[in-house]
Amino acid sequence: MKRFCIVIMGLDGCGKTTQANILCRRLNDAGRKASVIWLRGESYLTLPLIKAGKYILKAPRQSKRGEGIGERSYERYVSGKKALFRNFLTRAIWRSLTIFDAYLSLKFALKKVEADVEFLIFDRYLYDTLIDIDTAFAKGGSEVMRLLRSPLTSSFPKPDLIILLDITPREAMKRKDDIPSLEYLEERDPLYKKVADALGAQVIDATQSIEEIGDEIFRLVQGALT
Repeated sequence: MKRFCIVIMGLDGCGKTTQANILCRRLNDAGRKASVIWLRGESYLTLPLIKAGKYILKAPRQSKRGEGIGERSYERYVSGKKALFRNFLTRAIWRSLTIFDAYLSLKFALKKVEADVEFLIFDRYLYDTLIDIDTAFAKGGSEVMRLLRSPLTSSFPKPDLIILLDITPREAMKRKDDIPSLEYLEERDPLYKKVADALGAQVIDATQSIEEIGDEIFRLVQGALT
């Protein structure tokens, strides 16, 4: 059965998880079976490298603001990570492992989906991974644009509908207490816009109420089905 795939992406704090769950409930209530897939939690190949890198670079132990992480501590960690990725071989290995990790996560997640599910709603997708790679390499958007056209990403299914929940970094920072720094969001914000533009994503103002955003997303899904 051909499934309708919806990707919801955007900065941390934009409301992706909330809206993915709302859309899932609305589709199920309408008699169209849907399932939410969150593609951000698993690291099969890169986890040992991530742990080793954080130890070597002395990554801040706490991830919540107000619990001991200073801006300088986070900035030192980011600077060290970017220095590490100046090496071409290091970048090539990390790029390949990270994308393959994302592919494995997708495949394992899809195996858990029931056969009669019509709609797959992705809370994050490959594009978030590519943006992370770009920021790690300090490429300012050139890496993510190149990877969107690369054979490395050609095996990932093309979504039927991509939605960007657009929010300013400062507003996103107010909504979550586990974002490392404002700089973290400011680096990623223009990249999400680049990806959205390149893929023809639908952009929704995420500063609206939860209900207004949910209604707008539901209308987009209905429109895509006609």
